[in-house]
Amino acid sequence: MRPSFRGPGYDSKRHGVSASDPSNAECIDFLSLLSEPKRRAVLAGSRAVRYRAGTEVYDPQQPDFAVVVQQGLFRIYVGGAGGRQATAYYIHPGQLMVKGVVRYPASDTHIHAVTDGLASSLDVELLRSLAQVDVEVSFALLTYYHSLLAHSMRIIAVRSLGDVTERLAFDLLDRACDSQLKSGRLTVRASQQQLADSIGSVREVVARSLRGLRDKQIVATGQNLVRVLDVERLEGIANEATV
Repeated sequence: MRPSFRGPGYDSKRHGVSASDPSNAECIDFLSLLSEPKRRAVLAGSRAVRYRAGTEVYDPQQPDFAVVVQQGLFRIYVGGAGGRQATAYYIHPGQLMVKGVVRYPASDTHIHAVTDGLASSLDVELLRSLAQVDVEVSFALLTYYHSLLAHSMRIIAVRSLGDVTERLAFDLLDRACDSQLKSGRLTVRASQQQLADSIGSVREVVARSLRGLRDKQIVATGQNLVRVLDVERLEGIANEATV
């Protein structure tokens, strides 16, 4: 059965997340960039797929891959699941996750389901062929890639220029996601001093930020331990930051 995209987050009269200019939005609702006939063409042969939180959805050794996310939070990162990792960006409902439609330059990226997710799996060969001959589809993909660049630039800017809570949110997200892939739990084992050193702050300031996150029930804390209770709200702190 073909999945429906007329649920939450989809608006057939809206172009992207920004109603005025899709290129101004970082989280692009990919299908809303297309007219109804082109949406039907892109979705031809698609199927619904579910992902379990804490699992790796894609690694560079797998075949080409394209899905449109309906539900859930996903992380695109570089580095191996068993070694050091660096987050490139986060993917939200409405966005496209794709590898192989544009073959060069190659990138060794992984995709990680941070929460349980639902997506529509697309025919990669069909999407690639449409992109080569259809201006509307190729422009939608160009807008999508531009949005990823903007989101990656935001991550770099927030990590460098954001306030302590924003920088801490990203640091906790990276550490917790790494832990989730290994243990299945969104936990961070680090002292307040280690967290402060990681984001270029001091322990007292980090302690206040952690207390604020705990009061909002985003995290729970113990001795040298932070447990993420609401990963989407934690990611939202960094994603909505203005720098």
